[in-house]
Amino acid sequence: MIKTWLGLHDVHPPDWGGMDSMKEWRGINPSKRTQSQRALVPLMFLISWGIWKERNACVFRNTTVPVGVIVTRIKEGPLLWCLVGAHLRNVMQ
Repeated sequence: MIKTWLGLHDVHPPDWGGMDSMKEWRGINPSKRTQSQRALVPLMFLISWGIWKERNACVFRNTTVPVGVIVTRIKEGPLLWCLVGAHLRNVMQ
């Protein structure tokens, strides 16, 4: 859902299956990355943080929400970062 929202057509998450960490994912062919793939690095951290927060809410507060709500919350993070000047706007148009 996030990939579609951002229009990242040249990003293929199924290709990341054999990776054990975000550090490993980040290190793959940095010279061959497209503009959207370069901008994806900070977005991946924001997306992961959003998922982590929802996971903690589920585990520690016993709350669950539909996937659509989680996606909406995740979308708000990058938008707020853009409002304070983060250079994610070129990906999020």
